[in-house]
Amino acid sequence: MKHSDPEVLEALDLAWDPEAGVLGKMRAGDYDASLADSYLELLDRIGIGEGEPLHPDFVKLLWFAPLFCEWQIERCTESGGGLDREVSSFSNRVCDRVMELLGVP
Repeated sequence: MKHSDPEVLEALDLAWDPEAGVLGKMRAGDYDASLADSYLELLDRIGIGEGEPLHPDFVKLLWFAPLFCEWQIERCTESGGGLDREVSSFSNRVCDRVMELLGVP
């Protein structure tokens, strides 16, 4: 899927929704493994052509996700339940995929 496709931008935006998005729910300390898998699948389907300019909304919705996920690990695992590794793994996978998409310096 092209990174600037309206469906991609809408799905990335929905991920930040406090009630229906994996990142929005994490802000409240609620890790949803099913939503996490869907978000990672979305990131895996996104493609950016060589030298293609990035859509500003794509960058806005994506660049902060790895740092945000890292910050939420403790919040999501405070209640126990043995989610430490699962949330950490999700955070690492988001970071890896964003680095693949946007590149690293």
